[in-house]
Amino acid sequence: MNGTRMGAHAEYVAVKAQRLARVPAGVTHEQAAGVLFGGSAALYYLRDKGRLRSGMRVLVNGGSGAVGTAAVQLARHAGATVTAVTSAANAELVLRLGATQVIDYRHQPLSSIDERFDIVLDTVGNMSPTSGRRLLADGGRLLLVVASLGQMLRARGDVAAGPAPERVADMEELLALVAQGALTVVVNDTFALTDIVEAYRLVDSGHKVGNIVVLP
Repeated sequence: MNGTRMGAHAEYVAVKAQRLARVPAGVTHEQAAGVLFGGSAALYYLRDKGRLRSGMRVLVNGGSGAVGTAAVQLARHAGATVTAVTSAANAELVLRLGATQVIDYRHQPLSSIDERFDIVLDTVGNMSPTSGRRLLADGGRLLLVVASLGQMLRARGDVAAGPAPERVADMEELLALVAQGALTVVVNDTFALTDIVEAYRLVDSGHKVGNIVVLP
């Protein structure tokens, strides 16, 4: 991953050795690639910003996306009770990943939810600090994975936003969880590099489930 430097798609890339994490035996290249972006964002926000621990109540808004599918599993693995917001079509998936309750956003808007949570993780970008705070229990934390520049600049106190760091130790932790079978990498589809435009069309549709993997 190349952070805010971004870049282009290519068959080969040169990286510094200290940025490399070894892929454990039994983990495929597709799994390793698929877990990194969503997994690292979910891990950073839940563990570092949300101070996730066993017994917490966690709401994942966008539970079927790249960050959301990882967040549901990481929260459940830590012993939290997870509520996932997604469409009815993806309810079975997020329940299988560890959610105990599913909210279909098409029939139950977040503004109508009476329950309160210790962590509210927004991976969609349709929450504001005001609407998100309404869902927090006392001492709860609102984590805006997708936020505007203004929201990032104003995030403080019980609201966290901003880019997640790219740390080798986090990558190694995620890959170990995949190797142990504790973390499932959800891959919507794989594309050849020559079909990168089609891959972007699927991502831009807003109906991607989990991750898209592009193969050289």
